[in-house]
Amino acid sequence: MTDEILPARLEILRLRARIVALERAALAALEIVLRLRPEELEAFLESRRLELSKGYVDDTFASDLSNPAERAFVAKEVEALMRALQSEMNVKGGISLPESG
Repeated sequence: MTDEILPARLEILRLRARIVALERAALAALEIVLRLRPEELEAFLESRRLELSKGYVDDTFASDLSNPAERAFVAKEVEALMRALQSEMNVKGGISLPESG
Protein backbone atom coordinates (compact mmCIF):
# COMPACT_ATOMS: atom_id res chain seq x y z
CA MET A 1 0.00 0.00 0.00
CA THR A 2 1.24 3.46 -0.86
CA ASP A 3 0.98 6.62 1.23
CA GLU A 4 0.34 8.73 -1.86
CA ILE A 5 -3.15 9.82 -2.81
CA LEU A 6 -4.00 10.01 -6.47
CA PRO A 7 -4.76 13.59 -7.55
CA ALA A 8 -8.11 12.46 -8.98
CA ARG A 9 -9.14 11.24 -5.50
CA LEU A 10 -8.08 14.36 -3.60
CA GLU A 11 -11.16 16.42 -4.50
CA ILE A 12 -13.52 13.56 -3.63
CA LEU A 13 -11.77 13.07 -0.29
CA ARG A 14 -11.90 16.81 0.45
CA LEU A 15 -15.61 16.86 -0.35
CA ARG A 16 -16.19 13.85 1.89
CA ALA A 17 -14.37 15.52 4.78
CA ARG A 18 -16.30 18.75 4.20
CA ILE A 19 -19.63 16.91 4.23
CA VAL A 20 -18.79 15.12 7.47
CA ALA A 21 -17.78 18.39 9.15
CA LEU A 22 -20.91 20.12 7.86
CA GLU A 23 -23.12 17.26 9.07
CA ARG A 24 -21.62 17.47 12.55
CA ALA A 25 -22.03 21.26 12.70
CA ALA A 26 -25.66 20.99 11.55
CA LEU A 27 -26.30 18.26 14.10
CA ALA A 28 -24.90 20.47 16.88
CA ALA A 29 -27.20 23.31 15.82
CA LEU A 30 -30.18 20.97 15.69
CA GLU A 31 -29.36 19.71 19.19
CA ILE A 32 -29.61 23.29 20.45
CA VAL A 33 -32.95 23.81 18.70
CA LEU A 34 -34.17 20.48 20.07
CA ARG A 35 -33.52 21.71 23.60
CA LEU A 36 -35.17 25.08 23.00
CA ARG A 37 -38.17 24.18 20.83
CA PRO A 38 -38.59 20.42 20.37
CA GLU A 39 -42.11 20.55 18.91
CA GLU A 40 -41.13 23.12 16.30
CA LEU A 41 -38.04 21.13 15.32
CA GLU A 42 -40.12 17.98 14.89
CA ALA A 43 -42.61 19.76 12.65
CA PHE A 44 -39.86 21.48 10.67
CA LEU A 45 -37.89 18.29 9.99
CA GLU A 46 -41.01 16.41 8.93
CA SER A 47 -42.13 19.20 6.61
CA ARG A 48 -38.67 19.41 4.98
CA ARG A 49 -38.57 15.63 4.55
CA LEU A 50 -41.97 15.65 2.84
CA GLU A 51 -41.01 18.63 0.68
CA LEU A 52 -37.84 16.90 -0.51
CA SER A 53 -39.62 13.58 -1.06
CA LYS A 54 -42.09 15.28 -3.38
CA GLY A 55 -39.50 17.62 -4.87
CA TYR A 56 -37.28 15.01 -6.46
CA VAL A 57 -40.28 13.52 -8.28
CA ASP A 58 -40.74 16.86 -10.06
CA ASP A 59 -38.20 17.29 -12.86
CA THR A 60 -38.11 21.07 -12.35
CA PHE A 61 -36.65 20.51 -8.86
CA ALA A 62 -32.86 19.97 -8.98
CA SER A 63 -32.98 20.35 -12.74
CA ASP A 64 -29.36 19.20 -13.09
CA LEU A 65 -30.64 15.67 -12.38
CA SER A 66 -32.09 14.83 -15.75
CA ASN A 67 -31.65 11.06 -15.51
CA PRO A 68 -34.76 9.48 -13.91
CA ALA A 69 -32.68 6.73 -12.27
CA GLU A 70 -30.36 9.31 -10.68
CA ARG A 71 -33.35 11.37 -9.56
CA ALA A 72 -34.95 8.30 -7.94
CA PHE A 73 -31.64 7.36 -6.30
CA VAL A 74 -31.14 10.82 -4.79
CA ALA A 75 -34.77 10.93 -3.64
CA LYS A 76 -34.37 7.59 -1.86
CA GLU A 77 -31.07 8.65 -0.28
CA VAL A 78 -32.47 11.98 0.92
CA GLU A 79 -35.52 10.25 2.39
CA ALA A 80 -33.32 7.77 4.28
CA LEU A 81 -30.95 10.48 5.52
CA MET A 82 -33.76 12.76 6.66
CA ARG A 83 -35.41 9.88 8.54
CA ALA A 84 -32.04 9.02 10.12
CA LEU A 85 -31.68 12.63 11.22
CA GLN A 86 -35.16 12.52 12.73
CA SER A 87 -34.20 9.32 14.53
CA GLU A 88 -31.01 10.86 15.88
CA MET A 89 -33.06 13.79 17.16
CA ASN A 90 -35.57 11.33 18.71
CA VAL A 91 -38.48 12.88 16.84
CA LYS A 92 -41.49 11.22 15.26
CA GLY A 93 -40.90 9.64 11.85
CA GLY A 94 -37.27 8.74 12.44
CA ILE A 95 -35.71 5.49 11.29
CA SER A 96 -32.27 4.58 12.50
CA LEU A 97 -29.49 3.94 9.97
CA PRO A 98 -26.01 2.61 10.73
CA GLU A 99 -23.30 5.27 10.84
CA SER A 100 -21.09 5.02 7.79
CA GLY A 101 -18.74 8.01 8.14
